[in-house]
Amino acid sequence: MVKFLSSEEEKRVIDCIQEAEAATSGEIRIHLQGKVNKTAWEDALAVFDRLKMAETQERNGVLVFIVPKDHQLVIIGDKGIHEKVMNHFWVEVRDEMLKHFRDKDFAGGLCTGVKLIGAKLQKHFPPGDTEQTNELPDDISYDM
Repeated sequence: MVKFLSSEEEKRVIDCIQEAEAATSGEIRIHLQGKVNKTAWEDALAVFDRLKMAETQERNGVLVFIVPKDHQLVIIGDKGIHEKVMNHFWVEVRDEMLKHFRDKDFAGGLCTGVKLIGAKLQKHFPPGDTEQTNELPDDISYDM
């Protein structure tokens, strides 16, 4: 299996996540999976639960779920952020990411998505007055 991200690309994406999260109380996670087990949506929901995405204080976690081999991409925003941006925003983010993926620029696509998501999170969930708490890890999770 061809690796989706090199070590350098993975670091670049994690840096993008950390930069986006520095300006918001929101949380962004990326998960890469080897294959679809049920449907991409059902698998993404299961990962959303397993990664405790709904346990952020403001319900503002966002999961970018990708199954490279099956060409599947699902973006799930928790209740707090989804109520603010609705489905059209997630479609816009997906479409922008896919432009990069079509050119095999996977890290660029992920960073583009993270930046778009981060900007919306910043708008609706600016950092609090107290010290910023990172509620979820910034690393990329894998089930390969």
